[in-house]
Amino acid sequence: MQLLKQIWNERRSNGWLWSELLIVFVVLWYVVDWTYVTARTYYEPVGFDITDTYYLELSLKNNKSDSYLSKEQKNTTLGQDITELTNRLRRLPEVEAVSISNNARPYIGSNSGMMVRLDTLVSNPLNRAMTPDFFQVFRYQSADGRGYEPLVQALKNGNVVVGENFWRPDYKGDRTLLGKNLVSVDDSTEVYKIGGVSAKVRYNDFWANYSDRYVAVAITEKEMAELDDEFYPSNVEVCLRVKPGTSTDFPERLMKLSASQLSVGNLFILKVHDYEDIRNDFQQGSYNQVQVRFWMMGFLLLNILLGIVGTFWFRTQHRRAESALRIAVGSSRMQLWQRLNKEGLLLLTLAALPAAVICYNIGYLDLTGGYLEWGVVRFLITFAITYFLMTLMILIGIWFPARQAIRIHPAEALREE
Repeated sequence: MQLLKQIWNERRSNGWLWSELLIVFVVLWYVVDWTYVTARTYYEPVGFDITDTYYLELSLKNNKSDSYLSKEQKNTTLGQDITELTNRLRRLPEVEAVSISNNARPYIGSNSGMMVRLDTLVSNPLNRAMTPDFFQVFRYQSADGRGYEPLVQALKNGNVVVGENFWRPDYKGDRTLLGKNLVSVDDSTEVYKIGGVSAKVRYNDFWANYSDRYVAVAITEKEMAELDDEFYPSNVEVCLRVKPGTSTDFPERLMKLSASQLSVGNLFILKVHDYEDIRNDFQQGSYNQVQVRFWMMGFLLLNILLGIVGTFWFRTQHRRAESALRIAVGSSRMQLWQRLNKEGLLLLTLAALPAAVICYNIGYLDLTGGYLEWGVVRFLITFAITYFLMTLMILIGIWFPARQAIRIHPAEALREE
């Protein structure tokens, strides 16, 4: 109470400091909130696993190749050749699973959409066509915790698989998915039964969990057989997972087999891509953007730190005579130290209260950006971090000049004044 009275009595000088703390608190909170959202989103599970996985880039021989087969010489379609290639890959001792897909593999950036109705909800999810083994290759997890097997079986049964985040976050109706029917908006006779529900799947490492709704539809052998030579093979995604402990030179050994054992008709493997490299290349722009923003945020934080430290340094240094007088009338050096710290933290608290209102409204109006949904928990966490950082800056700003002030002899300080 006594500190409040003193702060009020010195309101002319404290008013400017309070205003500075208020503005700095809001700016620092904005920085903290963006950093928190970015880090929280990046480290959340993506819903799949790319460890030990590869993407095979396919191509076709041209008519200048010695082993080229003309249409008259071929008796299989391109789709049948791709199927045969995947069968040969499965027989390799290092290979655990192989899948064929279209616009479905992670970090592809190429999408197909579909418009469906589920109960009364009309949605436009991603259309991911794949063979059942896709779930084994990328380790999608069933929402009920039983691994990828229920998802594989759902596609084999002719049903579809959706993510548990298929419903919009604000949907208030029955959120059951398993066993329900998806009806095509364009053709009401086209109905897909949901036979499996996976855990949430994210589009990339920088988008939140609820940002990617999809419907996985099985690619049948009949559909593969109907793909002919006019269908460019790069549109077909052949991905595989090798067994744990497989040597890192597996891509090189696979390419050596490409010309002989793994060449089917005019089809051959052009390149083997490690999925870690695909992930890094796909997100390079996001990495660069985050890196630039972190440097900018770091520079801003440094300026805030210097500003706060400098202000309280000057303030504490300017009150050397007052500190000396308090020591002269009986205050201990520890009491003086505690008083200076309490005064600084009380000023911070008085500024943090209106800053909390401003910060919450900034977040509520969605002026902070990012993909993480706004909520009270997010606000409380970022507010607490901001308050802690401001406290640390103020204590640093008070520590060194206060240390000098409480060591000075009272008579010497008063003589200087």
